[in-house]
Amino acid sequence: MKILLVICDGMGDRPSKHFKGKTALQATKHKNLDELAKNGSAGIMDTIAPGIRPGSDTAHLALLGHDPYKVYTGRGPFEATGIGMDLREGDVAVRCNFGTVKNGTIVDRRAGREAFGLDELGKALNIKIGDT
Repeated sequence: MKILLVICDGMGDRPSKHFKGKTALQATKHKNLDELAKNGSAGIMDTIAPGIRPGSDTAHLALLGHDPYKVYTGRGPFEATGIGMDLREGDVAVRCNFGTVKNGTIVDRRAGREAFGLDELGKALNIKIGDT
């Protein structure tokens, strides 16, 4: 049997000024996702344990049958592997986020991601940002 596992990681997101107070999912057409949901099985699950909000990395490990408490080494190795970097014994891979700081306070933990680059991303994905 062949199975397609679609992990909608972060799909819920938060409302954005760029989308006039809607989430990215609310602001776009999603007929393919609607079709997948109509013809498949969908649901919500606790990938780690009830009440524990997992990160993408630990949740994906759990979904693939691994115990993240035993095998998780941090997000850096995932990110390094994702860009094709060959890690070897003794290497250290670190992942970080860029943010916007004003007067010593973090004002945007996404470093302007919502204000810059969304149209380019939409073109790459062949969608028009803001379609409803």
